[in-house]
Amino acid sequence: MRRRILALSVLCPLLVVCGLSCVYFAYANAPEEGGTSNKDHLSPQAWTSSEWGEACSDVRTSYNPDSALTDHDLTLVPGDPRWIDFVFWALNNKIAEHQVEQYGGTDWDGPEGGVIFYWAPGSHWERNTLASFGFTIGHVIGEHRWTDTMFPDFFEKYGGVYGVNVKDRLVEIDPASPVPWVEFLQHIGGSTSPYYRYLFHQEAVVDPVDGVIHLLGGQGVSFTYSFRRYYHELREVLTDCRVADFFKMYDLFGHGFASEGNWAKQDPPATPGQAISYVEPGAVQANLEKYDPNPPAVQVPDDLPETIAMQRGQQIYLQQCAVCHGIRGDGDGFLAAGFDVKPRDFTEGVYKFRSTISGEFPLVEDIERVVREGVPGTTMPAWGQFLNTQQVSDVSSYLIALSDDFLEAKRSGYQPETISIPEPPAEFMQLADHGKMVYNEAQCYRCHGASGEGDGPAAAELEDSWGDFIASTDLTNKWVFRNGHEPEDIYRTFVTGLNGTPMPAFDGALPEEKDRWGLVAYILSLSPEERPAIRLENFAIERRTRIGRGGRVLASEAKK
Repeated sequence: MRRRILALSVLCPLLVVCGLSCVYFAYANAPEEGGTSNKDHLSPQAWTSSEWGEACSDVRTSYNPDSALTDHDLTLVPGDPRWIDFVFWALNNKIAEHQVEQYGGTDWDGPEGGVIFYWAPGSHWERNTLASFGFTIGHVIGEHRWTDTMFPDFFEKYGGVYGVNVKDRLVEIDPASPVPWVEFLQHIGGSTSPYYRYLFHQEAVVDPVDGVIHLLGGQGVSFTYSFRRYYHELREVLTDCRVADFFKMYDLFGHGFASEGNWAKQDPPATPGQAISYVEPGAVQANLEKYDPNPPAVQVPDDLPETIAMQRGQQIYLQQCAVCHGIRGDGDGFLAAGFDVKPRDFTEGVYKFRSTISGEFPLVEDIERVVREGVPGTTMPAWGQFLNTQQVSDVSSYLIALSDDFLEAKRSGYQPETISIPEPPAEFMQLADHGKMVYNEAQCYRCHGASGEGDGPAAAELEDSWGDFIASTDLTNKWVFRNGHEPEDIYRTFVTGLNGTPMPAFDGALPEEKDRWGLVAYILSLSPEERPAIRLENFAIERRTRIGRGGRVLASEAKK
């Protein structure tokens, strides 16, 4: 096997240095001039860029009547009249079928510093691409919803599985190093891994009316792509040149040849109950707005002391963060629609996790903490695993530029009011009974439930300021508290509140420190002393009895 795992001491710097230089950086079929094609990693059917260029050099269609098709970009986008047929054509040819493989630098001869995706196996379109960690984590955690219980063999040496997303589990192993990710990707994506083909992503059903595609992945995971999201999938594999066959067939057979012809091979349902996602292939969405995949980025102002740092941060943001948060920071990246917890919209300067009073902007240090540590229970990575201290600071500074109000406050020198968190009193956990009384008097149960399980009478109707449903925190599982689960973290959360959410600030409502620390003690008392886990030797049996709501591993038999 070529270039077996490099020493981790060599890999780790590459993740920072190289990983930031590529969102969709390097193609395995890159031109032979000045680079490695890595053709030997692929099947004999895979064509190089030179072969593609030769195949489409003389092709002229209604899409390119006056010039050759280039092998640089895919410019056919949702909203083009050809788009619906293009989707069915791509589904038929399994173009976007792919496998998440391993860290770039292990077991291949291509570029290093990201995650290898292997596309369209066994076809002329077959290729490897190198994706950023921002994209990879968004894809496998936000869209595929990978949890540690899907890979109990890997996590056994780290104490078993908890029923949390893989990103959170790898952060716990080492929050300041990419080594856990390198090891995990090798385990699931190596050529000898039992998961190698099992985790292949495959299309299922296309709905041309609503403009979505329902998909299946490994472990029976199902999810949905908008046409916009599917475009970004296809452009990993295709360019205008590599779509030459489609353009020729479209001109030959006419509009509707693939969609009305049901090239996706969608069989009518056998029973009415199977018709949930089925749409007649000939039913086509009308008036689809043409999609612009490359809107201009928000520029950094040149009149701030932090301008240079912000410019550095912009490059990191566009390479790693924009796929989720959007190029313009509006929370509308092309991955975002598939997430259970939506990415933050930075344009209003509203931040949940702060050390400042309710309604205020955060300190830059608050932003840095979230960027560095991530947000448990969500797709937000702990960038401290991949970025150094300066890079965390730079990208945090750039986020300010995405909000006009936040930027103006920064420019004016405005300093938001902060809270101070005193030291917890000695033996403060003895205040738990008092804290339970505070919990009930403050009506925390309305959202969090009488037992703290997040099932209060108001929980089902909670929304954030952007109109998205927001789940009430299950207080019996402190390890996934999104603002941290140390006593000071819990104190900060309910004293400052969470801007943009129904969680209010209790700074004025609970002025007494005894009440505050009592509430902290009570909340901590709701979680087990040790985190429940399932070990590998018992996994086959206990996964049936100890995995409860949301996939969490419980200390005892799950509630049915």
